Amino acid sequence: MSGLSLILEIGKRALEAQQFGISVTSHNIANATTPGYSRQVAGFVPSQPLVTPSGLLGTGVDVAGVTRMRDAFLDQQSRDVNQSMSNASMQNQILTQVQSTFNEPSDNALSGVLTQFFNSWQSLSVNPEDSAARNSVLQSSTQLAQSFHTIDSQLTQLRASLQGDVTDKITSINTLTSQLSALDLQITNAQALGQADNDAMDQRDEKLQELSGLINIQVSYDSRGSMTVTSGGNVIASGAGAVALQSSVQGNQIVVQAGAGGPAVAVTGGELGGVLTMYNSTIPSTLGQLDQAAAALIARVNQIHQAGYGLGTPPPTGNAFFTGTGAADIAVNPAIAADTSLIAASGDGTPGDNTTALAIAGVQTENLMNGNSETIGDFYNNMVSTLGSSVDSTDNQSKQQQSVLTSLQNQQSSVSGVSLDEEMTNLITYQNGYSAAAKVISTVDSMFQTILTMVSP
Repeated sequence: MSGLSLILEIGKRALEAQQFGISVTSHNIANATTPGYSRQVAGFVPSQPLVTPSGLLGTGVDVAGVTRMRDAFLDQQSRDVNQSMSNASMQNQILTQVQSTFNEPSDNALSGVLTQFFNSWQSLSVNPEDSAARNSVLQSSTQLAQSFHTIDSQLTQLRASLQGDVTDKITSINTLTSQLSALDLQITNAQALGQADNDAMDQRDEKLQELSGLINIQVSYDSRGSMTVTSGGNVIASGAGAVALQSSVQGNQIVVQAGAGGPAVAVTGGELGGVLTMYNSTIPSTLGQLDQAAAALIARVNQIHQAGYGLGTPPPTGNAFFTGTGAADIAVNPAIAADTSLIAASGDGTPGDNTTALAIAGVQTENLMNGNSETIGDFYNNMVSTLGSSVDSTDNQSKQQQSVLTSLQNQQSSVSGVSLDEEMTNLITYQNGYSAAAKVISTVDSMFQTILTMVSP
């Protein structure tokens, strides 16, 4: 190919290249607001030169393909931060609900009711045989038991509801991993044909980001661009297919497994990680501490009360004041609830003696918890304070991670985002290039006409 034919071919290639560039630019403009879309850039290279006696002669331009503007390092950082942020945010949401069950500080909260309980015994010591004072002890004790029951019940119900959350999140995870595997297969099939399915890659990255908000993941790619997604050391998605996660309650814990009967998955991040931390650790720990406080109160009050004496001839003794072993079943002894004369205020059965009532009132200041280093009230207040600190900590962590994530997204946007101003500039450039290429072809056509005129008879 030489002469006018070569120039005509160069013009044709130029028209095709500029048209291709306009198509890519139009695609960018159309997807300027599409979530997860990465800007695409048309690539051009000089075509293979022609060897002539005068040297190498350029033959125009070839389309090298379309490049997807994406920073894989920023993607990985974004996923890492997203799973940490989602985990902290989910824990904060549940911790806030846990905190609300205690309703502290409030006169009707457990700390206030506990104080009223001890105060009622102090009042009884003033007049140990007064029926009104004895009824006050019964009422405050009943209210105290009900407060323990209410907190225990609400925490237990909250924990049970988290099983449904785990199931829902695992369903979402399994849906995403199935979609990711299908997209990965689509991408690698295109790669095998020498094509780059950029839009499918964008969809894959978007779903990976969504998945990182649900569970901790690590993503790797092979030489073909095929991904492998692992969580806790277990493959959950790849071009070969997805591995469905399953959950089950084993003992007192929820365990997540990769496939039916498969290995346990160490879920440490994402919303699922946050829910599991609350179910498997935080709420059981809180319930356990509540039980410790109730058990210590039951044991010490009963110890003192059983050694004391009520009203009667002879004065009754040896009666436990509370029944139960913890927060869920603490209750006033039904016999005492039915007959307040069984309440032991005296230490020796002598009328007017108040030593037992004073001793029970004094339990308020006894160090019975944490190796005899804290009172029941201090133990409970520290538990509530620690819970409040955890709420603040997870809230701050969530906000900090959100700030980092926003910064990373801004960086990614500077790489991948579509600037309409830039695309309009490119559109004008390609339009001018197309017009110039058309002018080349028009010029060659005129030259052909001139030659044809010259050779005509």
